Amino acid sequence: MAIPCYNEAAAVASVIAGFRASLPGAEVVVFDNNSTDGTAEEARRAGAEVVPVPEQGKGHAVRAAFARLADRDVVVLVDGDGTYPAEAAPRLVAPVLDGTADMVVGARRPEAGAGAMSPVRGLGNALIRSAFRLLVGRPSGDLLSGYRAFSRRFVDSVRLTSAGFEIETELAIAASMLGLPTLEIPVPYRPRIAGTVSKLSPLRDGLRIVRTIVARRKSGLEVRK
Repeated sequence: MAIPCYNEAAAVASVIAGFRASLPGAEVVVFDNNSTDGTAEEARRAGAEVVPVPEQGKGHAVRAAFARLADRDVVVLVDGDGTYPAEAAPRLVAPVLDGTADMVVGARRPEAGAGAMSPVRGLGNALIRSAFRLLVGRPSGDLLSGYRAFSRRFVDSVRLTSAGFEIETELAIAASMLGLPTLEIPVPYRPRIAGTVSKLSPLRDGLRIVRTIVARRKSGLEVRK
């Protein structure tokens, strides 16, 4: 269980508790990306292992998670802001364990009236899916979900290079270019827990995501030897 975090002290203990209840016995590791609000301390108090990630950016945290957990049968990745339901985790894990999929994506379904996803972000997601479809192929329905489960084969097959929020798009490109089976499972998407704020910039990070799609289309994905 990998939880990349940057300044999520208000939410991380609740996230950890939820996943401990849904996946009893799972190893929970928080990859703390230079938080200044006590995220690491809150995570340790909640019983998680904390791995510091000094290079700033979500991509670095996810890459650290893949390196640290490469020998696990399943790696579940989730944001530390409380927007994803822990109770859905067994449904994401099951297709990996039975060999149906190498990546299972928790496809976000914003809760009605809750304001979990702004119209600007919704539009940006649609534009990014269009770019992916044009340059790479048919994308998953939710390219940018931060809630995923991976097989050992997936983790061992890709060499990720993203530094920031383009990491989810790179994961989708990896699955497409390597022919790794992917499955989507709809999950509720909830507002962030009070006291946390989004670190994503729709314009800046949207442009980085599109550049990632273009670059990967040109160069192909590096595969570990």
